[in-house]
Amino acid sequence: MTKISVEVVNFGREMERVRDEVRRLGNSSIKEKISHATKTLRIVTPVDTGEARLGWKSKHYRGLDGYTEGTISNDVDHIEFLNNGSSKQAPKYFIEQVLMTIGIITPN
Repeated sequence: MTKISVEVVNFGREMERVRDEVRRLGNSSIKEKISHATKTLRIVTPVDTGEARLGWKSKHYRGLDGYTEGTISNDVDHIEFLNNGSSKQAPKYFIEQVLMTIGIITPN
């Protein structure tokens, strides 16, 4: 019976490199999704005065764990009514539809 022995050199360093690469790729993907979602929400938001469309803001930042986190917001008072279907220009829950299509949220 032949025995085989393998010695892994610098395994810890290689695992750290892989972890950093995964973090970099994940962070890039999150930034792209946040940006794409914000642009898409601006496009599909119903327009009367344009206030709701211009209300979309996003930001991303690095969390304590090194991973990118982000927010998309719209502080316009009537965005909730638009999302509930008050305009014939967009379907009810258009915000959720955009975010599900892009993959930011998933249906329950």
